[in-house]
Amino acid sequence: MTNANPDLHAPAEQLPITLFDAVVLAVRADDGTISLAIRDVCQALAIDFSTQLRRIRNQSVLAEGLARFRIATAGGVQAQDFLELERVPTWLLMINAARVGEPVRPRLLWLQRYIVREVYRSFATLAGLPEDTSRQIEDLIDLQRFNTAITELANHQESLEARQGALETSQDQARQAWRDLRVEIRAIAQRIATIEQQVGGVISREQRGYLYQLVQAWGAAKATREPRLSKAAAYAACWTLLKAKYRIARYEDLPAAKYADCIAFVRQSYQALTGEELNLPERGTLDLGDA
Repeated sequence: MTNANPDLHAPAEQLPITLFDAVVLAVRADDGTISLAIRDVCQALAIDFSTQLRRIRNQSVLAEGLARFRIATAGGVQAQDFLELERVPTWLLMINAARVGEPVRPRLLWLQRYIVREVYRSFATLAGLPEDTSRQIEDLIDLQRFNTAITELANHQESLEARQGALETSQDQARQAWRDLRVEIRAIAQRIATIEQQVGGVISREQRGYLYQLVQAWGAAKATREPRLSKAAAYAACWTLLKAKYRIARYEDLPAAKYADCIAFVRQSYQALTGEELNLPERGTLDLGDA
């Protein structure tokens, strides 16, 4: 399929994952880069998506990791905003934890403090200074090493950029090798998933994708019909009900033997809420890699 919008991509691979006990869609681009759905992360933290997207766009380094992908949803194929995985911790550090949903807030604060410690440790290592705390620095004049280290790092980056042109050909070759390897890996993963299904393992990647779409539709309907709930709270309530019913901590741990019953449960919950059937063919998986 020809992409009419050059800034809109079809993911090479995608899979819902659990983050902060919520479900977040992860995608892999053709070059192997992994990104997370910004809207899903915002729902997990119960914060406003529009505000966070604007904040990311206004921060030049974070904006470099923004990408839009065509994603299959209950309402059809839609464009969604994603952030490169390497930049997600920096974004999370910028979030005001006081605005985050109470159940998640302590873990976000812990993560933010951890990120601060690790960034300082890397910064101190770069300058050849003690890594644990600034109390270990004996003389303030040693702080001059930071400026020297930053200058050397910038010079090194300029040298790398100067050689970038010569690397483009080899990078193209590497990307093609990655695509070929990805095809082989996906074939192997499919065989493994089939074996797991046969021995009574957990739901497959395709089943996870389909269940994600169904619950997204259920959550959207709940948010519309129960305005006292925010969208994030509505989605969280649906996932909480599902996980409580099947006594699992993460939805990807759902036993394969319970998959059909779980699909029926979501459909029944949707119909009880809306009075309508949730008609979403199971063929509508999340895999758009060949689109």
